[in-house]
Amino acid sequence: MSAVPLPPASPRPTALVGDALSRSVLFVLLYLILAWMSDDFPMGSLNITPWNPQAALAVGLLIVHPASWPIVWAAIASGEAFIGVERMPNGALLLSAAGLTIGYAATAAALRRWLGGQGAAIGHRAAIIFLAITAVGAFTSACLRGSALWAMEVVPLSQLPAVIHRGSIGDGVGLIVTLPVLVVLSSLRHRSATNAMLRLPEWWLVAIVTAAAVVGVFHQVPQDQFKWFYVLFLPVIWASTRFGAVGAVWSAALVQALLIVEVQTGQYQPQTVFELQALMAALTCTGTLLGTIVDERLAAEEALRSSLRLAAAGDMAAALAHELNQPLTAMSTYARASQMLARRLPESDPSARGILDVAEKMAGEAARAGDIVNRLRRFFRERSTELQPTELRGLLAEAAASQARRAEELKVRLELGEVQELPPVWIDRVQIAVVLRNLVANAIEAASDAAGSGDGAPAVVVSAELDGDAVLVSVVDTGRGLSAERARAVFDATSSSKPGGMGIGLSISRAIIEAHGGRLWSEPGAGGTFRFTLPAGPGEAHDE
Repeated sequence: MSAVPLPPASPRPTALVGDALSRSVLFVLLYLILAWMSDDFPMGSLNITPWNPQAALAVGLLIVHPASWPIVWAAIASGEAFIGVERMPNGALLLSAAGLTIGYAATAAALRRWLGGQGAAIGHRAAIIFLAITAVGAFTSACLRGSALWAMEVVPLSQLPAVIHRGSIGDGVGLIVTLPVLVVLSSLRHRSATNAMLRLPEWWLVAIVTAAAVVGVFHQVPQDQFKWFYVLFLPVIWASTRFGAVGAVWSAALVQALLIVEVQTGQYQPQTVFELQALMAALTCTGTLLGTIVDERLAAEEALRSSLRLAAAGDMAAALAHELNQPLTAMSTYARASQMLARRLPESDPSARGILDVAEKMAGEAARAGDIVNRLRRFFRERSTELQPTELRGLLAEAAASQARRAEELKVRLELGEVQELPPVWIDRVQIAVVLRNLVANAIEAASDAAGSGDGAPAVVVSAELDGDAVLVSVVDTGRGLSAERARAVFDATSSSKPGGMGIGLSISRAIIEAHGGRLWSEPGAGGTFRFTLPAGPGEAHDE
């Protein structure tokens, strides 16, 4: 088992400046690439296009780093200056970029304020807020940009409504289609859900049907394409109802990509493309709302099943505590009696010290077992957690050390992987220790059972890292892994695959983590992967 690494040295100011400069250059390059890719059917010399994915990139950066608005302004000004055939006057270009920057910053501030810095959320209410904020933000950005161009006499007053209308569509489609994709890619939870979805044949059937629908719609005569566009709602609705919000995000992005390909290869007028993108915005909103409703329904069903499981587990925990307290107390009494007898032996007797040590360990383990049983009984009865600031690295090391002998017996390499410098977490130390020991013990058994069926020696790696506002703990083994269906059902109380297993260990572990305000989940694929999050910093217990 590897040692816990020492905390990294504090970065030097020059290193921080270098990292910030690298991020800034990378952002500007990505912004320009997206602006170049979407530079289709611009409105005159204004570079107002039907789809602006770079708007989502700018808003995403401003959500994470609100003070990065100068970088955003520089990227927008660079795009206006170097992309497109016609050039507007420099003063109008800079003022137009400033208007867009203010609009994007206001949109990011609203998303951060109303959605807790997530940028987009899974809940139905949050999805409505997200769509409303992005729609208002796109309109505001278009108004600010249009007003700047009118003030610089680049756009006459008579054309200002058209500039605002088309600018709202371009930024609006870019935000509601692309920003959720960025959120999915930046979230480990959503990336895991995406990977699980991509392993299912049904998703690829959805993709094939989507491509066929796009081909069928856009190979009609132009006057009939708008009438048939609504066929594209069917695969998006299919993906949303089957895969929830993640399915809605990726199916809408797929339709957008195919739509751009068809527009590029067909004969379209700019006005037509703006109308198509308005329909695309309606399609994306429909899929997003439906996907979040599906997610909420599944979450409610899981919460009901969890409540039923925990009620049964609580009754069993109370019965076990009642039955175990007496033998644990007797064990502790016998250990103390053995210590007293050992102290009466002559000091020259070599067995005296050994008996004292064994009796001391026996008493300590009996006390620890009694504490665990009583704490779990109180948890199931009252949902109580005794929170205290805890260094998680030490707790991980203790959990690994407690299972080291078992790993050695099963010839499994148990490693404490790289653990970043983490802030203290407010947890019930005993309860989280139970979760860790349960996950590590399961991983050791899974790796041992699969020994010889794959490449390399069986191994289990325990690691932790910061993931946004939470600490993410991972337990990964080299076992056979879980299928997508098994990964969803593994927390059911009746899903144990162990001979004689009751199947409630993972169910109880999930309840404990959720009571701390975190999440516990498994990931399908080769090798077993279990992860859970805990809020970083002060927290409160969350009642079920």
